[in-house]
Amino acid sequence: MSDGRRSVSWKYVDELQQRIRALESLNHRQGDPRPSQSNNHNAEGSAEDRTSIPADYHANQSPSTQQHSPPPPALSHPQPEPVAETALDSQHRRSNIFYPVHARSPREKGSDDILSSFFGLTSHPHVGSPVESSADSSMTACADEVVTLGIDLGANSPQLRNNLIQSFFKYQTLWVDIVDKECFSGHRKPGTHSRWYSDFLEYTMLACATRLQTSSAVRSLGREYAQLAKNEVLGALQDPTPANLQGFLLLSEYEVTQGNDRPGWIFCGIACRMLSDLGLHELADRNGDTDGKMDEETARESALAYSLLSACITYEGVWTLYLGRPSSIPASIMDIAAARCRERRRSDSPLLNAWLGLCVPMCQISHVLNNNQDSGGGDPSDSSSQLLQSLCAQVQAWYDNLPPELVYDEKHLTNLDMAGYGLHTQYCKVQILLSQAKARPRHVRKRRYSQISGDGVSDVMSRDSGNAIYHASLRIARLVVTYREAFGVEKIPSIMLDNAVVGATALIRHVQRTQHGPDAVSRRDQTWIRSLVKSLEAVQPHFPVTRRMLDVLKSSCAGTSLADLFHSPVPAATNLASVPSGSSTSIHPMKHTQTASDMFEPNLFNPIHDLDGVWGSFGRNVSPATFFWSGLDTVFPEVTCSDGPIL
Repeated sequence: MSDGRRSVSWKYVDELQQRIRALESLNHRQGDPRPSQSNNHNAEGSAEDRTSIPADYHANQSPSTQQHSPPPPALSHPQPEPVAETALDSQHRRSNIFYPVHARSPREKGSDDILSSFFGLTSHPHVGSPVESSADSSMTACADEVVTLGIDLGANSPQLRNNLIQSFFKYQTLWVDIVDKECFSGHRKPGTHSRWYSDFLEYTMLACATRLQTSSAVRSLGREYAQLAKNEVLGALQDPTPANLQGFLLLSEYEVTQGNDRPGWIFCGIACRMLSDLGLHELADRNGDTDGKMDEETARESALAYSLLSACITYEGVWTLYLGRPSSIPASIMDIAAARCRERRRSDSPLLNAWLGLCVPMCQISHVLNNNQDSGGGDPSDSSSQLLQSLCAQVQAWYDNLPPELVYDEKHLTNLDMAGYGLHTQYCKVQILLSQAKARPRHVRKRRYSQISGDGVSDVMSRDSGNAIYHASLRIARLVVTYREAFGVEKIPSIMLDNAVVGATALIRHVQRTQHGPDAVSRRDQTWIRSLVKSLEAVQPHFPVTRRMLDVLKSSCAGTSLADLFHSPVPAATNLASVPSGSSTSIHPMKHTQTASDMFEPNLFNPIHDLDGVWGSFGRNVSPATFFWSGLDTVFPEVTCSDGPIL
C-alpha cells in the first residue's frame, strides 16, 4: 500500500510540475507581466497548488489526452524532490477542487446537457453572468490611496460602525424593514448574543450599509464585513435565531448586488428554512386568547414574527422572479401571511403589507410562467391561462387598494413615499412579464421572456401586449429617473436595479421595432433609455452588479443607432463629470445573449466624456435638471399621464 501511494505521488507531482512549466512558458511567450508561480514546493504548499490549476486546462483536454499526452518542453528550473502523498492528501486533492461561484464548471463548458446553474424564463439575460473585477480593483486602489495618506479607516472603529448602522436603518425603510431598530439596539448594548442580536447579523448590516457611502474607501470595507459575516455562517446555522435569520436575508441581498446570484439565492433559502424551524409562522398567526387579546410582550413578538415572515416571502418572491426558480416557501405559510395582511393590524407596517400583497400572487405568477410551459415552449395550457387571469385579478385588486401614501400619481410623482418607487417598479416588471407571456408565439423554442419579440403574433395581440409593455417600461423609467434626481443616487434601493434593466430592455425593443415612427416620439423614447442607462452608470460604484446589466443592454444595441446612448462607465466615481476630458476608458461587454453575441464587438463603442454631449446626441439640448419634478412632460407634451393599472 505504501509503495502504491508513493508511486501515485511521484506521477502526480511530475504531472503537476509539467503543467506549471507549461503555464510559465505560455506566460513568457505572451509577455505576461504577472509573476510566475514558484517551483519550490513543499508538502504544505502542494495542496494549495492543486487548487490553483486553472479549470480551463482540464475542460479543454479529453481524459486520454490528460493521461497520455507527451510532456511539454522542459524549462531551466530545478526539479524538486517528489513528496510522498498520504491517504489524507489524496482525499483532500479529490475534494478540494474549487471553482468561482459565478463561473461555469468545466463540465458545463464541454457539455450542453449538464449545467452549473439554472435560470428560468422570467430571468433577464444579464442574470448569471460574471461581474468584471475592474470596479473592485479601482475601489481597492482608492482605499490604498487613503492608507498612503495615513488615514486609517479601520473596520473595527466604533464610530464608523455606529455611523454605518444608522445608515443601514435609514436605507432599509426604502424596501422592507427586516431588522427592528429598537429591538436590535436594545439587545446590542450588552454585547452578547441573544435571540435578536448576533455578530453575524451586525456584520451583514455593516456590509450592506457600506454600499450607500460616497467614500470609496468606506465602500471597500464592505467586502471585509461580508467576509467576517461569512466566517460566522457555520455558527449561525448551528444556532438558529431570528437575528441569524435576518442576517441570512441581508447577506442574500448583499451578494446579489455584488453579482453573486448563487450564494444570494442559497442564503435566502436558508433564511426561509429557519422560518419554519423557529416556528415564526405560527407566532405570526396568533390572535390572542378567546377574547382576541394578547399581553404586550406576546403581541410584540407576534408583530416581529410577522415582519420576518413577510420579509422572507418578499425576498423569496423577488429572487424567484429574478432567477426564474421555484419558491421554497410552502403555500400554507404564504396563506398565513396573506390572512394576517388582510387584517391590517395597527402594529403591522403598511409598506410591508403592500409588498406582501404583491409578492404572494407574484410567486404564483412566477411558478406558472417558469414551469407550466410545454416541451416546445408554447403557450400555457388552458388551466394555466385561467390561473394567470385569476392572479392578474388579484394584482389588480392589490393595486386598487394601496394606501394613499403609496398610490401612483404621475402628475405629482414626488409626493409618492420614497419606499413606493421600488414597489411600483416591481409591479411594472410583473406586468411586462405577463404581457410578454401573452405575446409568446406558439411552438417557439424555450427562452427567456425578455428575449421574445412580437414576431409571429397576431396583430391585435401584438398591439395590445406591445402597448402594455411600452407603458409599463415608460413608468419604470419615470420612477427611476425621478427618484434619482429627487433623492440621490446613493439612496436608490437595490430592488429598482433589475427593474430598470427590464424597463430599458423593453424600451430598446420598442424603439428598434418602431424605428420608422415619428421622430419626436423616437427622440423621446431614446431620451428615456439614456436616462435609465445614466442611472445604472451612476449607481455602479455602489452596486457592482449593474456592470453586467449595462454590458447586456449595450450588446443589445450594438450595430444600431442606439449604440450612441452608451459610453464607457467610470468605476468607483459617482460624479462622472469629474473624469478628465482627455482620459480614455473602455469596457468589454460580455457576450451573454445568443442574438446579441453574434453581432457584438467589444471595441464598437467610444466613450463620451462630456455629459452635455450625451444629451446633445439626441439632437435636442436637454439638461439633467429636466428630469426633476417630471420635467419631461414640458419637453414632450404628447406623453400622456396614466395613473391607472397597466393592463
